[in-house]
Amino acid sequence: MTVKSYQLKTGLIALILFLGQFALINASGQTNRTTKTGPTPKTTTPPSTITTPATYMVKGAMSNGALLKFTHLAVLDAHGKVVSRWVTDSIGLFKITGLTKGRYRLVNSAVGIDTPFSVPGQSDNALIVNIPVCNFGAAKAQKDIKAGKPMLLLSGGIAPISSPKEDRFEKKYLVKYHDFGDTPPDIKCMTAYNNIIFAYLDKKFGKSWRKDARDDVISLKR
Repeated sequence: MTVKSYQLKTGLIALILFLGQFALINASGQTNRTTKTGPTPKTTTPPSTITTPATYMVKGAMSNGALLKFTHLAVLDAHGKVVSRWVTDSIGLFKITGLTKGRYRLVNSAVGIDTPFSVPGQSDNALIVNIPVCNFGAAKAQKDIKAGKPMLLLSGGIAPISSPKEDRFEKKYLVKYHDFGDTPPDIKCMTAYNNIIFAYLDKKFGKSWRKDARDDVISLKR
């Protein structure tokens, strides 16, 4: 081998070894480094917290001088919507439960109560309802006549009764029979009420209506 050819062969070997260093560097990833990322961590939404409104109980009694037993009551909210119904017990007491904070009215049209109250706010959550003795007296009769809703109060009983004859009477004379069942107001008050209605009907129809009226109309004379 000549000196010239030996030098050429040695130079090629050196060049190959030199280029091989770059190939090893690229293969090891030192020049084109990439960042590896792990899986995206899962996120969890905490469960929502539902707060139940506090509820209150109101105890009370109804009286018109004596406690009124088995009297039906309606509880109305601030918008006049009935939210619950209750009945006084055998000694005239009641217990209203499940009321949220707010303003209410305790209503019973039969005995003429419309009592506002609020919860919380009542003293020891007690509500005493005192009904005027003559709630269904002469003043009530005048008010009903003016409103076009006169009534004839009946002595009645536990179970009110009606018949086609009574319906015809009510339509003819534009008056309604009203039976309080087993919780009537004071008899003196009902008599005062009916006397005003009697005078009203006499003036409008004469006394002929009396013959058509029910026998149990309080204080009616034919």
